[in-house]
Amino acid sequence: MKLKELSDKLGTTFFGDENQEVTAIRDLAFPTPILDSAIYLVTSKKVLEKNSQAKSINIVLTTDKLKSEFANGLIADEKLVKLTFAKLLGIFEQPSHYPQGISERSSIHPTASLGKNVTVMDFAVIMEGVKIGDNSIIHPHTILEPYSEIGENTVIRGNVVIGYRCKIGSHCILHSNTTIGADGFGFIDVSGERHKIPQIGNVEIADHVEIGANCTIDRAAIETTSVGEHTKIDDHVHIGHNCRIGRYVYAAGTAGFAGGVVVEDYVMVGGQCAIAEHITLKKGSLIMGLTGVTKDTEEKGMYFGIPARNATEMLRVSSVLGDLPDLMKRVKKLEEKN
Repeated sequence: MKLKELSDKLGTTFFGDENQEVTAIRDLAFPTPILDSAIYLVTSKKVLEKNSQAKSINIVLTTDKLKSEFANGLIADEKLVKLTFAKLLGIFEQPSHYPQGISERSSIHPTASLGKNVTVMDFAVIMEGVKIGDNSIIHPHTILEPYSEIGENTVIRGNVVIGYRCKIGSHCILHSNTTIGADGFGFIDVSGERHKIPQIGNVEIADHVEIGANCTIDRAAIETTSVGEHTKIDDHVHIGHNCRIGRYVYAAGTAGFAGGVVVEDYVMVGGQCAIAEHITLKKGSLIMGLTGVTKDTEEKGMYFGIPARNATEMLRVSSVLGDLPDLMKRVKKLEEKN
């Protein structure tokens, strides 16, 4: 694809040779020789200073401030350069060549309802009363339990289990080995015996949600565990029963949400965070990685640490931790004098 053609597709301006061929996208941080026909993303002077190969790049996606450093490229607005790069990746993305239609080696109950252009691959199991919307794709070995529902244009990857009566919206992606609608972790001990508490609710996932591989979202004990639209969940995330996750939420890998947690809209949760039961992460909160949250947050607050504290306070605490051994020695000497 020629540079000007690529510029037209992205709605950017170009500089250099409009007929320069662009054949690939490459990562400057990856330790391979610079490819003259590949386009690279460079957004700051720091990148140029850090990487000795950067000056030899022939084609670049950059900002107007850095344009003079290169011979050919595309210029994106500084605030939109990452979005432009995402669109660029989409142009070079190879289409998936999945088999279309209904595989003879799948198992589909006669009462299941499948929309137009649905694909069901080998060994998928579609049980009684299931509904699947138009253009959705069900990968091999996926199980859709009775009366579960899948919206339109949704992709369910291999080995996913959608529990009975659970609902997945439209334009969603669920990655491999994820389970929606596992039983919540409910037990009660009486007189030395352990009893399981029936989990009779369901899970409902709104539109445009993406859920990573190996995640588990538990069904509610009574009502509904829910995930709002445009929320993105990384791999290995656990969401407990009766959680209510809002819209436009990010949850990074291995985060865990105990039962009954409420996550309001636009919250970001870092990797390996633990959120205690029945608390609320208020709208716009940022929970940094490796944080244990035991109390409700404030709206747009930033938190880290175990237990979580406001980031400003926690930074002050962290700044004095290195002085504690010396302080303890000084206190000990003072005590000995007295």
